[in-house]
Amino acid sequence: MGLGSSIVVPVVNPQSAGPLMRFAAVLAAADAGIVVPVTVMRPDARQRAVADAHALVQQAEVQVAQAGGTARGVVTVAEVTAEGVLEAVDDREATLVVMGWRGVSSTHNVFGELIDSIVGRSSVPLAVIRLGQMVPARILFPVSTEHLLPAGARGMQLAGELVTRYQSSRSLPVVVLRAGSAHESLPAEVSALGDRVHHDTRRVDLAVGAVSRPDDLIVTPVAPTTSGLRAATTHLAWAAPEASLVVAVDVGPRSGDLAEAVDRAAEPPPPPAAQTPAAHHLIRVTVWPLGAEPVDGERLGALLGDVGSVRDTEEATEDGRACVRGAVDVPAGDTNAALAVVMDRLHEARALRGAEIRYDVEG
Repeated sequence: MGLGSSIVVPVVNPQSAGPLMRFAAVLAAADAGIVVPVTVMRPDARQRAVADAHALVQQAEVQVAQAGGTARGVVTVAEVTAEGVLEAVDDREATLVVMGWRGVSSTHNVFGELIDSIVGRSSVPLAVIRLGQMVPARILFPVSTEHLLPAGARGMQLAGELVTRYQSSRSLPVVVLRAGSAHESLPAEVSALGDRVHHDTRRVDLAVGAVSRPDDLIVTPVAPTTSGLRAATTHLAWAAPEASLVVAVDVGPRSGDLAEAVDRAAEPPPPPAAQTPAAHHLIRVTVWPLGAEPVDGERLGALLGDVGSVRDTEEATEDGRACVRGAVDVPAGDTNAALAVVMDRLHEARALRGAEIRYDVEG
């Protein structure tokens, strides 16, 4: 069965149910799949609570239908909500679970008690979603070094499939953003999600914080490590506080790993960098041009000159491949703002389609 054959969506908050149902309907479309809204009630629930539970599921079914999908909801009975959801996952032979997240963590939970319980015990992949305030106009797909290790392959595959399904339905541009070192090769299927690859050599949360927009849908895999879980949750939530965020969890971590992962989850986000409007920030760029149009130092210099003062350009060889390097001083409030300006300009350049572009920043 395909990823979207049977998608279970727990319905807890009526206000967030609509966007979650629409997202699930998009993912199910490629497989002509079924969305399964699930509400759990206690065995001792009163008649009014029972009626409310059924009404909530029926409303969710309507929301899926309005999005062009098919839904068959279920109301389960269980002492613990997570048990009821997991029962529905088994009974409906779920291929994916979609859950909403507020985007905050605590000293006890990464996503929250309910989601953590399901993440740690689910036998199927999960997409945990923090909804933004704006309708997504772009998909941002960040990839860190940890994601490229053998243990991270399945999470990367899941995130890539979520990107593909959503993009094909909404025809949104995809920005592939590589972060960290380039010691591991980027899989061809990941590079192919966008028309070029941007590479920020810093940590993934810093890279995302530099270029994310409120109308982004950020889809990130979870690296199967404690630091990877934190990076995909609290760190990215802090880095892009207004964007929509989808965390692709292929295999639920063991409860012990989950407890370790939240050791620092309640730390406050770092303070914003001080704004210095008159400052200039040096951004170094290396381009491996793989597009149809040739790109030399003069062409790269012209592109960089649109956003700042070009220091130098050169044609060189790195990692056995021909490349073009350039450096530009960009007037901006901080380094992230400068990097975002450069990346936006190079992402618009038709000559760089298919290219890999690395960014190195200085103060």
